[in-house]
Amino acid sequence: MSLNMKTLTQALAKTAAVIEKKVQTTVQEVTGPKPLQDYELIDQIGSAGPGLAWRLYSARARDPSRQHQYPVVCVWVLDKRVLSEARMRAGLTKAAEDSFLDLIRTDAAKLVRLRHPGVVHVVQALDESKNAMAMVTEPLFASVANTLGNVDNIPNVPKELRGMEMGLLEVKHGLLQIAESLDFLHNHAHLIHRAISPENIFITLSGAWKLGGFGFAISASQTPGDSSNLQAFHYAEYDVEDSILPLQPSLNYTAPELVRSTASSAGCPSDIFSFGCLAYHLIARKPLFDCHNNVKMYMNTLTYLSSDAFSSIPSELVPDLQRMLSPNESFRPTAMDFTGSPFFRNDTRLRALRFLDHMLERDNMQKSEFLKALSDMWKDFDSRVLRYKVLPPLCAELRNVVIQPMILPMVLTIAESQDKNDFEQSTLPALVPVLTAAAGETLLLLVKHTDLIVNKTSQEHLISHVLPMIVRAYDDTDARIQEEVLKKSVSLSKQLDAQLVKQVVLPRVHGLALKTTIAAVRVNALLCLGDMVNRLDKHSVLDILQTIQRCTAVDRSPPTLMCTLGVANSIFKQYGVEFVAEHVLPLLMPLLTAQQLNVQQFAKYMLFVKDMLHKIEEKRGVAVTGSGIPEAKLSSAVNGLQTDALRTSSNTVATATVATATKSNSTWDEDWGSQNKGNCLFYPQFY
Repeated sequence: MSLNMKTLTQALAKTAAVIEKKVQTTVQEVTGPKPLQDYELIDQIGSAGPGLAWRLYSARARDPSRQHQYPVVCVWVLDKRVLSEARMRAGLTKAAEDSFLDLIRTDAAKLVRLRHPGVVHVVQALDESKNAMAMVTEPLFASVANTLGNVDNIPNVPKELRGMEMGLLEVKHGLLQIAESLDFLHNHAHLIHRAISPENIFITLSGAWKLGGFGFAISASQTPGDSSNLQAFHYAEYDVEDSILPLQPSLNYTAPELVRSTASSAGCPSDIFSFGCLAYHLIARKPLFDCHNNVKMYMNTLTYLSSDAFSSIPSELVPDLQRMLSPNESFRPTAMDFTGSPFFRNDTRLRALRFLDHMLERDNMQKSEFLKALSDMWKDFDSRVLRYKVLPPLCAELRNVVIQPMILPMVLTIAESQDKNDFEQSTLPALVPVLTAAAGETLLLLVKHTDLIVNKTSQEHLISHVLPMIVRAYDDTDARIQEEVLKKSVSLSKQLDAQLVKQVVLPRVHGLALKTTIAAVRVNALLCLGDMVNRLDKHSVLDILQTIQRCTAVDRSPPTLMCTLGVANSIFKQYGVEFVAEHVLPLLMPLLTAQQLNVQQFAKYMLFVKDMLHKIEEKRGVAVTGSGIPEAKLSSAVNGLQTDALRTSSNTVATATVATATKSNSTWDEDWGSQNKGNCLFYPQFY
């Protein structure tokens, strides 16, 4: 029986494919959906979608090459096991769970296909395993539902969401962005969302409000008239708590035509009604309908909706909001008509935010005029608006070198309110090109804000981006930049490795002290050296003394001399009197004769020198009187160590008078010598 090689090859290939698929399925069941394999979860930031079933996590790609678009992303995770357990506790059927998961899949599929700045951008499509679903989107802050206080499915609520209240300006701006997204959805994508509600509106990490939650969306071409595949939602006529597996939109935000028993006539006005409910909730800080999915309560509230219900709404918005919430679909405005309300048009700050939204489209002349106006008003914005509405577009414009000097001060000032993680994620990437190429006034401004940047930057970014800018500042010929960088050198050095300080920072500080012809630069260089002594070894301190000696050889101006004294005092505090006696006093003594010192400055020099000499006397255990007569003193400790005499003899007296020399004409040196010989028994450690 001959072997058919072709048949055998095909059989082996088929078997291999089956094995490969089985292996992939097994691996997936162990490791989870692909997004969980490709991305490392950092923290849960929020929840979203129907029943807030999705958990939203900030995450970072495990492969660095994936980070080119978003350094941080949002990974959406739905745990099927948790959902199944909750379903069984609630007494729901497995069919309801399957229908809900199909709704999630539909939502994710439509989200991938829709590409618009006002729709959440999908980075990695939905993938699922036996136990979980996951997908990856652009970085998000939270869902609007979370910002309104609904933090279900968030075990540990982020501090940013605790007690959070958005200001009216941020709400206005967000509503305008959603209106634009709805306009795209209705007039370009030809879709009707049917589920506009807080859990389906998202705030990105850059502050933009975007649409999601397309599980209930239908094509606009299905209505009106085509009701064969379109049925009304059916809600109970009694109070029902929100289901963990909602198979229809929240009744609190659903248009009346979608809840009637007859076939649905959903159209674009249905989304406008839902949008009006959302706007009401955000502005009044309470929902217009709070009916617990009870359709009777819903219809009763709608029927008897009076002007009193709008008492907490700004008067200029009331007419437009009432039209949006009209039971009659034909009375409702379009999304863009809504944006024409005086509530939006008459707000100067809102117009400024709108300009920022489209700033990249404007020419430099328009941008310059706007930035001049913005400089007078931006400090009136609250911190959230500055962080999420103003900062991102300004950062995007930093690449424009023409208007960069106008933008950079605002960016750096706003960045002061950011924490380290937020700064590194959102602001630093925009600053890196500026740090790399900065010169002139821009470099001066950055150096002035060095402490801000250093304190909010990791060691890696500090060395790769900030330190090269600092080096350029040292090497710049502008005295203002040199002075400023010297003032920042000490705080910078505290963040750097000691070896890096010795190799990069110290040589340049020495160079400025020696080469400059500007007195202020030399003084700041010497002050910098003095402040750095406590972090340097003795060899580096000797280099400082050599630099000072060269400086004072050509410059004995009072500022230079007093800085020298300051350095001497720092060295004493760090290395003690022995080091000062051997290396510092020989440098200071000639400076005592400098005629440039006034009386007070000379007195400070003398006080330091006398103090050092007094400490030397104390260390030697000898005090010299005004007449030149030495007196030996027994000290309980010399530089922290007890004398040998105290350690070896318990009957040594506390003090002893040394006999004076018998020769009346002996010199001071001879007296010192005779005392050494006479007292070596009592103070052997000094000889």
